[in-house]
Amino acid sequence: MFGFFRKKKGTLLDELNDATVKMYRPLLVNNKKVSDEKILEIVQTTMRAFAQAAESKGEKISEDVLMNISAKFIRVYDMSGQEFFIEHLKYEINKYLTEGLRADYQQNA
Repeated sequence: MFGFFRKKKGTLLDELNDATVKMYRPLLVNNKKVSDEKILEIVQTTMRAFAQAAESKGEKISEDVLMNISAKFIRVYDMSGQEFFIEHLKYEINKYLTEGLRADYQQNA
């Protein structure tokens, strides 16, 4: 009778992905039509790259800092597109490996 109130339950991963998209989507100013999948790809690619770089240095970057870094890279993608996003990510990973983590990555996005 009241079935329309029931929301189909998703997995915990679905809920996490939805929350991630909701958090980062407002940062897209120029490309509002970016798909949810693309947002997740940018965030996952960025976090994975920095986490792997940190591991190679024997360090660990906190989740909060990884989220701040991802927010900055969402903006990079928004302003400059996929190609520049990839090049900038490579540059920033190299910079982190040689000079350490930028101070602005450790601040709120």
